[in-house]
Amino acid sequence: MKLPPLNPHLQRTDVLKEKYRYGIWYGLVLGFGFAVFTWGVDAYFLSVHHGLLPWLKFVIGAVICMAVGAAAGWAAALSGKSLAAMLVWLITGSVFAWLAVHLPLTLLPRAMSLLEPALRELLHYEYFANFPQIVGVAYLWLGIFLAVAGILQVPLSDSAVFSTSIFGKLGPLLVVLILMSIAGSILDNGLFNQPLRDSTLAVDSTLQFILEHRGQEVDAAEARRMHTGAFRAVDASVTPDYRLFVSGYDSEFIEIHVLAKFERDWVECQVVYNQPISCKVVGNAP
Repeated sequence: MKLPPLNPHLQRTDVLKEKYRYGIWYGLVLGFGFAVFTWGVDAYFLSVHHGLLPWLKFVIGAVICMAVGAAAGWAAALSGKSLAAMLVWLITGSVFAWLAVHLPLTLLPRAMSLLEPALRELLHYEYFANFPQIVGVAYLWLGIFLAVAGILQVPLSDSAVFSTSIFGKLGPLLVVLILMSIAGSILDNGLFNQPLRDSTLAVDSTLQFILEHRGQEVDAAEARRMHTGAFRAVDASVTPDYRLFVSGYDSEFIEIHVLAKFERDWVECQVVYNQPISCKVVGNAP
């Protein structure tokens, strides 16, 4: 004899549909939160420091993560079991970890080259042998937070579906957003975003100093501190209107090359330990 369910109201068709719908929202918020803190913060800093198309990486990442997250949230809700939901999110984590490495180093340069055709000849991104191991490290960190999000989804969703208050409906989404803020921040600062961003900001800082003091007498020690000598050979190319984008890096992300698109020229700068070393003209800007 089959025993009736302990909570028959949870198995009603209308309740199940609402749980599946909430699972989709759960996944959308999780994916969006991951994108915001993995690439969105980075995009903001680049946008205020003359980055070239600074929000493109975030938009690509957000669209992919929200789509994958929505599918995972629905599948986890469909399972109705916390352990099964955790497994779904751990599988999803492999996609997020892959994106954390491949989006800035593989997908973004291709997208940028489509929007800025001149970059096809100027970018020299490499995929080094240690990158798969870095994907694994990213997955280990991310897996911790996604496992928690998976375990919590079913019980939190059940309470949210029957809640009559706004906080009861939004509370679980806030919880998963907090989890992704921690996970995304760890990957933002621990993988590639930070060294690539810091090198770009270093070049921007030097350019701003040069432009602000152009035609003025500058203390030699201050000029050395700001590494203005790196731009001595390309001073005629430097214009107030410019945009910056990373063009290459070494395997340890210690030496990074940053492109500057000025009004007339493309200039590439060698940056080592966030210090501009030298710059050269590499092409004419359209």
